[in-house]
Amino acid sequence: MSRGRLTALAALAALAALACGGCSPPDEIVLAISTDLSLPKDFDVLQVQVFEGGTGKFDSAYERLGDSEPGARLPATIGFYSASGGGESITIKVSARVQDALGPVRILREAVTKIPKNRVALLTLPLNFLCDDSGSSEGSGDVESTLCEEGQTCVAGACVPKTIDASALPDYWSGNVYGGGKGEGDGDCFDVTACFKDAKPVEVDTAACTIEGDATTNVALETTSHDGICDDDDDPDSRCLVALDAGSADGFQVGADGRIQLPLAVCGRMADRIAAVVTSSATAACPQKAAGLPTCGPWSASGSKEP
Repeated sequence: MSRGRLTALAALAALAALACGGCSPPDEIVLAISTDLSLPKDFDVLQVQVFEGGTGKFDSAYERLGDSEPGARLPATIGFYSASGGGESITIKVSARVQDALGPVRILREAVTKIPKNRVALLTLPLNFLCDDSGSSEGSGDVESTLCEEGQTCVAGACVPKTIDASALPDYWSGNVYGGGKGEGDGDCFDVTACFKDAKPVEVDTAACTIEGDATTNVALETTSHDGICDDDDDPDSRCLVALDAGSADGFQVGADGRIQLPLAVCGRMADRIAAVVTSSATAACPQKAAGLPTCGPWSASGSKEP
């Protein structure tokens, strides 16, 4: 069984199993979890918690991320369905931990939404570098935000409302998560090291947090904290990059003036954990990095076969 699809469908009401032997129910939300970091270097445990009306309905930790026998590969998907016709309001917490299921929390991403009716919707919650230090745990297993106020969650380093209109979510198709594949080692992936091999730092307008570029530009952050995908994980002085998704709230947008708008958190960290912003042009071998094109690596459920 693919480690991309983390578990069998989890019912949020009384019904515990499907009579049709694994077919997808019509009232379902598929949670897709991705990252722009390197596993297990940056984190090695994924925790997923789902609550309905304040009551815990699902809580699972997937360990050994990035190892030869991981609890999961990323991107990963989990389907949650309704047994009573849809419409239930749920709260989802996804967190990146280190060491074990009760270890320190690096990143927390939350969403409040509803199980859709008569369709299968896709909800993507990335665990990305710009939201580092956004969660903590007292050792009980539950995770609380350290960055955002109640009702908000971290997206690209900024606090935004965590309530998501389920009717605005796209229909689920595995190819939109796994680079055109099914999460079984098929599909495409984005090779960060190769695609930014000759990339040079670009000038950043820190007042507006923009750079020159166009709709074919790939953008990455060179970190000073050894976070991200490195040329050599074992060399603390090697270059480490975090690739940003094009056209995404978690990445960058091309403005009306033709300049690339970076997340404001990038400029807030230029004097701290970000050494430079680098760019490269998209090619046939290195298409533009987007949310549905995961990064390549031993942790990946896309573009690499399980060992």
